[in-house]
Parts: sequence; structure tokens; C-alpha cells
Amino acid sequence: MTAQEAESFDGMYAACVRPVLAYCLRRTSEAEAHDATAEVFAVAWRRRDQVPLGDETVPWLIGVAANVLRNQGRSSRRTRNLAGKLGSQPQQVQPGPEAQVVRRVEYAEVQRAISSLKPDYREVIKLVEWDEIPREVVAEMLSVSRAAIDQRLHRAYKQLERKLRHLSPYQVKGGEHDAATAT
Repeated sequence: MTAQEAESFDGMYAACVRPVLAYCLRRTSEAEAHDATAEVFAVAWRRRDQVPLGDETVPWLIGVAANVLRNQGRSSRRTRNLAGKLGSQPQQVQPGPEAQVVRRVEYAEVQRAISSLKPDYREVIKLVEWDEIPREVVAEMLSVSRAAIDQRLHRAYKQLERKLRHLSPYQVKGGEHDAATAT
């Protein structure tokens, strides 16, 4: 490996580590997210000749992160020897102070609503809204058409609207929240 290759990889890492870590943090505990992020860049190092450049780098790394997180999930389920979804199991690692700030009551309500969506809708919402990946790129990542992404988003938004309106402490009247009836 040349010094130029090492420098190029270091630059790619510096430019891409935050979005990859953010993607992982939204899907697993803080400790597991850091482990997953390290594994993503280990894969990128091993496959550095295959890593696309420019605007395609982050989506490629997020695709790797999705695979790493799936592998982590399977490993955790085997280790715990539990049936069901890993996300439904209580986390044993206490979140750090920054995670506790983010997980306010409103955030918990949104999380519950998103978790109740179909997996396809949930993933598209996370990729487009949280990870801010353009819809065209998401369509390519998931091997579906842009129209399919738009349809999934539309349906997910409608379901979230119903769920969050039900969870809201405010009564919706005439399109506005009525704070007088809030708890």
C-alpha cells in the first residue's frame, strides 16, 4: 500500500465516518454502533479498490453498515438464544448522556410509531428522512424504482400521521393543536 492510498483512505474516513456512525446509532446501542462503524471501515479498507468515489461513497458504506448490523443482530440473537426481533429486546447497555437527551418523550413516541411500520416502510423512512439519502439513491440501494420509494414513503407518512395523532397529548381541532386540552 502506498502513502497516497493511505492518505486517500484517511480522507474518505474523515468525510464519511459521521453519517455512518449516525446511521448505526439510530439502529442499535451506542457501543454496538461504534463496533459496527469500525467494522464498516475495516470492510472498506479490505475492499478499498471497490469503494465508489464521490457521492456514491456514503450510500455504499451505509449498505455495508446495514449488512454489518444485520450480522450483529443475528449474532446477538444467537448469543441470547431468544426468538423474535432484536429490537424488541431491552437494551442492557445504558445509553450515554447524549442519547438520553435525544430520547425525550416525543422521540420515544416517534420511535414506537416508526417501529410499528412494515419493515420496508420503516427502512425507507430512516434512509430518506434520518440519513438524508436522496430517494433516487435509496431506490438504487434497495433495487426498486423511484416510484416504489415514493409510494412506500407516502404510505408510511399516512400511517405515522394516524399513529402520532393518536399518541399526541394535544387534541387536533381544525388542523391546529388545542393546548388547553393537553395533559
